[in-house]
Amino acid sequence: MTKMGIDLSVSGWRALARASLSLLVTGLLLLGFGTVAVVAQEGAGETTITGRVVNGTEGGESPSGLTVFALVIDQGSESIIERVEGLTEEDGAFSLDVTGLSEGQFYRVVADDGVYTPYVDLLSRNVAEEVVLTVYGRTASLDDISVTTFSMVIPAIDEDNEILGVLAAVNLVNSGDEVYLADLTDPDLTGFNLLRFNLPEGYQQLTVESDLPSGNVMEIGTGFAISNPVPPGEYNMVISYSASFANGEFEYPFRLPFGAENVTVLIPEGSGEVSGLGLSRNETAVIGDERYVQYEGSDYERRAELGLRITGLPQPDVTSQFVEFLGSDEARVAIVASVVIAMLGIVAYVVLLSRRRARATVSGAVVSKGAVDGDARSELVSAIAELDELHELGKIEEGEYMAQRRRLVQQVIDVEDDQSVV
Repeated sequence: MTKMGIDLSVSGWRALARASLSLLVTGLLLLGFGTVAVVAQEGAGETTITGRVVNGTEGGESPSGLTVFALVIDQGSESIIERVEGLTEEDGAFSLDVTGLSEGQFYRVVADDGVYTPYVDLLSRNVAEEVVLTVYGRTASLDDISVTTFSMVIPAIDEDNEILGVLAAVNLVNSGDEVYLADLTDPDLTGFNLLRFNLPEGYQQLTVESDLPSGNVMEIGTGFAISNPVPPGEYNMVISYSASFANGEFEYPFRLPFGAENVTVLIPEGSGEVSGLGLSRNETAVIGDERYVQYEGSDYERRAELGLRITGLPQPDVTSQFVEFLGSDEARVAIVASVVIAMLGIVAYVVLLSRRRARATVSGAVVSKGAVDGDARSELVSAIAELDELHELGKIEEGEYMAQRRRLVQQVIDVEDDQSVV
């Protein structure tokens, strides 16, 4: 759907956001590589990569017998030249003999612990340094997962069709010393054990980018959940979607299952008023050539519900409230880029990194041995999450809810069992 020069289609949003980011990180793009193909090439001598894998979980065992591999990647041809694999010793040490690098190549050293795949990239000048890769124990608890900042901006308003374009950035933190990963075989699994985010009912055209290890996005009627492992540390997500409004008003619960230290909502000046739990109007900010009004709130508890409401949105018969991007594609790209910078300074790196990881994973370059059929599992987990959401909202009776849950959980277990036999 296209109005006022704004392409609100999936491809339009993706192209616009990614084009904006590419303007900011032209140098970083040289580090990316596309569809991976193994190419035979004459080596430039040999070298040895040494290092060790350590367990970052307190009291965790030394990762002995763990698979570690090195990839020789050529940037110019976007290909993997060589893959060398080995196992860690009792103390986690490893040694890999690889082909020497030619111009335009680098090494990627990966540890595969079956949960996620930490890696480091090396160039010729630092290949002699010891590589240290950290793995962690696994937990299905979300207790150590929190959100520091949740920033939302509305850069596009289509008053004729009553549609908002929304771009959000979330700073996610795992403050523990274990990797969070939902246990899909647990018969007590509920949607509340998943890493999920609330969106307006009836949202469309969702895209999610992050610097988390690879996983799947599972959409449900009131938002989405992700299956990505979350190692200890700080991570960033960029979310875009469109949502409808009516009669100049937009409402949605805006739940924060992990709380938030700070929430920011930005809307073009003169385009409406924002209200919600703990939100207060702050200073205005100029982003690109557009002035935005900023609303902020802080110190939200886990499972807080803001009840976000925007009133006075532009309507077809109110020309004074007409909101549009500048006419040229270049100007729209610049505005979106500025918005992203204002919300999350490293989002360009986040998107690039997530695309590189996705390409490597799809190509089979980095695949966990314990991986299961992602499509089947994602559909089942999505169904469980949506069922739990309906139960929470009181839209399904207890008996029917429990019966459906048992069936879905059993199907997840069956998928896991089938895959383990292969």
